[in-house]
Amino acid sequence: MDQISQSSGFSPASSNRSFRPHNNHQAAPMRHSLPTCMALVDARYIAWLSGHTKGFLNRSAFASVLAQSLSNAGVHAQLVRTYWYAEVDDGLLVDDQCVRLVANDINNEGGPALAAMVRDLTALAQRSGCAHLVVASDDERLICAIDEARLNGVRVHTLCDESIQNFAKFSQNEPDLARLLRCGDRRIIVPRAELAQAVSSGGVKSLADTVAPSVDATKVMHEVAQTWWDKCDSHERDDLRETVPHSRGLPQDVDRTLLGTGRDALNRPLTTGERHLLRKLARDLVTGEGADAEMASQTDASTD
Repeated sequence: MDQISQSSGFSPASSNRSFRPHNNHQAAPMRHSLPTCMALVDARYIAWLSGHTKGFLNRSAFASVLAQSLSNAGVHAQLVRTYWYAEVDDGLLVDDQCVRLVANDINNEGGPALAAMVRDLTALAQRSGCAHLVVASDDERLICAIDEARLNGVRVHTLCDESIQNFAKFSQNEPDLARLLRCGDRRIIVPRAELAQAVSSGGVKSLADTVAPSVDATKVMHEVAQTWWDKCDSHERDDLRETVPHSRGLPQDVDRTLLGTGRDALNRPLTTGERHLLRKLARDLVTGEGADAEMASQTDASTD
């Protein structure tokens, strides 16, 4: 300001008098007057959390829901960018969002997404890229990176749904996810029904999602689920029967084991439909639903 004034022949005082506004209205706050916030979002976690496991997620609608949930949690910050980590490109053009395409590693479920999220989380923290970070993931391997970011002065928040409100029960059903959620400064609660409605509206389906699993793949998924159930001892079955009916999915260790076995059996990555089928078959075996569960019950009776 001083350099401009001097080069133009005006003194600072005269310059201030010349540009003084002629009204008493206060200037509108700048868009980024609030602390900045970035969101790191694992697409698979949002699909699981919302129950929208088929088709692409509506990323634009999710950003609106997240921004409102930040305010509800008492985090007064401007959501300036969202990073999405996904295995398939949805082809959508959404402002203030960046898609990080990650590989589908058949030997390390979620590993590439984890590596990309850790890399971005660390870079943002070290470069003071934002004041707040929202981490939307169920991978407890992020805990160390989150702790490091907090030590660098960044406030890191973890995203979840309303089931976290009964934390004692939640910790029993989802112990790994509970540890991850606890390491954040605040929990950003997105109501499950609201999230499901937002991410499923205007969604686009990929070709893999519109094609049902083949007869051969379906048979393999049945065999994988049944073999897994047969190998569970009585204590493991009792634990699963107690926890699974009260959760939306399978425990993380069980889910990874099943998906890994399914990939090995087919010698290729599973499609979305195959993953959904395998999880449903395993859940039916645990809860006692479906023909496979009836067969499992008969097997239990014969062994007893």
